[in-house]
Amino acid sequence: MVRRLVDRFTYPAEHPFTTLTMYYVLLVGVAAIVLYFVPSARAMVSGERLAQLLQGGGLFDGKPGGGDLSWSTTLDMALAMLGAFTLMMPTSWVYMAERRRKGFDQGMVQTMIVLSLAIAGVVVIVRNSTALAFSLTGIVAAVRFRNTLADTRDTLYIFTGIGVGLAAGVQALAAALVLSAIFNFVTLLFWRGDYGMCELGRAPRHLLVGVDAAAKDTGKGKKSKKDFNAVLLVRALDAQRARSAVDPLLEAEVSRFELAEVDQNRKGQGVLKYRIRLGRKTDPRALEDALLTRAAPTVIGARVH
Repeated sequence: MVRRLVDRFTYPAEHPFTTLTMYYVLLVGVAAIVLYFVPSARAMVSGERLAQLLQGGGLFDGKPGGGDLSWSTTLDMALAMLGAFTLMMPTSWVYMAERRRKGFDQGMVQTMIVLSLAIAGVVVIVRNSTALAFSLTGIVAAVRFRNTLADTRDTLYIFTGIGVGLAAGVQALAAALVLSAIFNFVTLLFWRGDYGMCELGRAPRHLLVGVDAAAKDTGKGKKSKKDFNAVLLVRALDAQRARSAVDPLLEAEVSRFELAEVDQNRKGQGVLKYRIRLGRKTDPRALEDALLTRAAPTVIGARVH
């Protein structure tokens, strides 16, 4: 039992839904116990001090420069950074689960966690001082970060890390918990359900880039008759079974074909991407209809671009 529990949190990407649910239930339970025995910690969770900041009041009762203020700031920073770390860990699990089949960037996993910690700590430092806030703006402006993310969805994880860090820094951990939990579960639901999957509606032009480049190197400047001139996208409930039905049909209907990519989820559903050579008399719509008719029910969609 203990070994299974350890494995569950050591390899969270294997069962993300169960792991996230257990983690958040445990986290809320621990937080409730802490708030019961340490009532003064409620301000850190409820966002009371954020409300004071929005109303223009001070966040600390101590006088500037006093010893109580110094120790209070140190404690607030430690709790804010610890809270940001605790709430960003499940987000990193979601990222690893979503990217494990296509490969993920370890640096991205570490960045989203450490970024939230840094933001939480910095917000605690500058939230009571306008001069420090403007100084930080100047320092950040002098440091330029240039990096192109491999996937646009990675930006969402960065924004989530920023949001959790800001919420933790202004002592609104309850809001940070809601942000973390909703983002993680919605992301997992979209990933598991393949929400918005419409590969058949757009032509992956990159599949023919290499072919066009090879044609230009023939020396004649003309495309060879055997070069591919179209892309076929086949959406299937089972990608592997669909290939055994699609390949024989393509052998009979097109001059030449080649499987370029297979994009599938963990259940086997996905899109087969073929490079094909269509003859002048071949009607793309007739080929699509033939695939839907003869390869059913495995094939549920076909489009020639």
